[in-house]
Amino acid sequence: MLPVLPGFGAFVATCLLLWFLPLLGNAWLWIVAALIVLGAVRPRWRALAWPPALGALCGACLALALHLLADHFQLRYAWLYSSAGLPGYLKMANLWGGDEGTVLLLATFCTGIAAGQARETGWAGRGMALVAAWYVATAAWLGPFSATPADWLAAQPSQGMNAHLQTFWMAFHAPLVLAAYAWALAPAGAALDALGGGGEAYAAVALRYGRRAWLVLSAGIGAGMAWAMEDFTFGQLWHWDPVQTSAFVVWALLGAVLHGARRWRPDGANRRLLPLLSLLAAAMACGALAVTRSTVLASSHRYIGTTSWLAHLGLAAVLLALAGWATLRARRTAGRKTRSDWTMDLAIYLFAGSALLALGALLQAHLYEWLGLERPSDLKPFFETLTAWATTDEMNGLRRAFDQWDVDGYGLVRWLLPLLGLLGLVGGYSFLRRSGWPKLALLASLAMAVAMLLVGWHGGWLSAGYSGQGMLSQNIVVVLPWLDAALLGGAFLLASCAFWCVLALWRSRRLGNLRYSGGVALIHGGAVVALVGGLAATALNTYLQVTIPPGASFEQWQALANGMQLRVLPDSTRPDRAGYHSVARVELREGGRQLEGHALFQDSRGNPPAYQGPVRQLCEILDYHYARFASDRGYVLHPFIIRGWLGDLQVWVPASPRLMGQKGEAIESLVVIRSYPLLSFVWLGLACMLIGALLLPGAGVSRKRVHTASQARLGGLSQS
Repeated sequence: MLPVLPGFGAFVATCLLLWFLPLLGNAWLWIVAALIVLGAVRPRWRALAWPPALGALCGACLALALHLLADHFQLRYAWLYSSAGLPGYLKMANLWGGDEGTVLLLATFCTGIAAGQARETGWAGRGMALVAAWYVATAAWLGPFSATPADWLAAQPSQGMNAHLQTFWMAFHAPLVLAAYAWALAPAGAALDALGGGGEAYAAVALRYGRRAWLVLSAGIGAGMAWAMEDFTFGQLWHWDPVQTSAFVVWALLGAVLHGARRWRPDGANRRLLPLLSLLAAAMACGALAVTRSTVLASSHRYIGTTSWLAHLGLAAVLLALAGWATLRARRTAGRKTRSDWTMDLAIYLFAGSALLALGALLQAHLYEWLGLERPSDLKPFFETLTAWATTDEMNGLRRAFDQWDVDGYGLVRWLLPLLGLLGLVGGYSFLRRSGWPKLALLASLAMAVAMLLVGWHGGWLSAGYSGQGMLSQNIVVVLPWLDAALLGGAFLLASCAFWCVLALWRSRRLGNLRYSGGVALIHGGAVVALVGGLAATALNTYLQVTIPPGASFEQWQALANGMQLRVLPDSTRPDRAGYHSVARVELREGGRQLEGHALFQDSRGNPPAYQGPVRQLCEILDYHYARFASDRGYVLHPFIIRGWLGDLQVWVPASPRLMGQKGEAIESLVVIRSYPLLSFVWLGLACMLIGALLLPGAGVSRKRVHTASQARLGGLSQS
């Protein structure tokens, strides 16, 4: 453990210095980067250099957050991303609301991890420190402590926070994902040592930081999905947005590593594969950050624009080059093969294969955009409808928006479905075999494989429940039977895992064994439950548009399906310097029960532009492609959401002259009601996965050279 006092002293001194003299902050960051590099190349200086560097970075983050809270708009960062009217927690959240602050926070995370590896030798000790120095230098180059130009201040007090980010989820989603990427970078140095033939520390490092990264990234993705359900530029849990796809690549690579890290040894099975996957995960963490900041592909995550993407991409290229170099060197050294658990090896291959497929789809989209290829019409829903309503001035922008490539999620899903079904089948067999009856496990797995093939041919629950009343592309409708087959494989995994957990507890007669077996069962079972909820909400969603006639009374109830009634009343409308801010009161009643809530419309551009009846606004709510085009940093729609165990009901109320209290010709108003069945299963499954990951005991490395089915009768499952 490095000395605490120098670090605390540097923390206090930096915080005071950058509070009173913030313009010195960028130069101070360059000095911190030099200190980190000094410790990386001279191990004996680490105890003197790294604690003050870490303290200085923590002090810089706190100073920047205090400037945001104090509305010091003379600081460019505060002027760009904050405003005086924001609540305190959103002002604090703006620490990661801009690129300069995000990179500074990432550099702080990386430096803290490097300090924890200070006693390691070789690349394991210096690798993360060099990554941290790279990001500290990037933060200094971006200039979070630069002064606001005088003409900016003269034009307006501040630019303000992007309206899409003014939500509770902003306080959690971004920092969780950022911390996960920092932990995904942590094993890179030890992985290089392991590929070089040494690296005794790799297994413990990969397991420790891999678990943390996977846990926090899962939580961050879950928070992002909850946020996406409330933002009309996303409109659904998951649509293979480029940023989502890159996060999935990291998540899947971490899953591959965690399935083998516990049993990894320098002379054992997968001695090269797992370190290589760790390096790929580290490179893809940088790649995911680059995709987030790049504007090459169309994305719903465009809040800041292109800034630090080149720094992230450069570091990813360095990590990939080092991985290639170390792999080539490792091929020259022969090693003896040892026995391994083929089911765990297959799980590694399937997770890694899923990651590579998603990476391939991401690279394909970049290539097609670079070549200027035209997107096929089935990837541009609603485009023809919109062209009939668009003005002449709008047409060119509309064509550019729909012609810009993003990830072909439909094609990717077709490739991923067989791997998903195979994961469930192999996982179920693995748990049953470890219960002590390998022949029974084989017979049950073969029977399940036949059942999955039959369901894949004839269809199952999702196929039977699909009514065509929601938003689901025909590209997915045709593969609904294979989604059913994948769900059947997941159910097999869930049942097998639960059976193994109960049997392991009964055989051991020890409640302490619950921490391990229960943790593993919760992770795998929770993943299946979340998958069921996600697929049901995506495939079986429905929508209903309610058109309120011109001149209709606000008090009039509108009849809906299933005996429900709806009315929407104006609550408050505030036209001001920031545009229009309108809140509608939504009331729903069914039988004797009545629910009430609010829906928000906000547009900083002023009067709702180009209002031509409900068609355009229906496209905004149902098609995230058009919503991205029509959106603006000050334009948001928030629905009234009724949450339930069996599904969520959303009421979307876009702007209309009637609700905005504007005079003029009376025209009809639109309300859209969307239903997502079993959405609660997603949150329940994610919660189980996170609790299971927290329950697992410490990152100890298995000392057994071989783990066989017979050994599993009395022992726990050797699964990370």
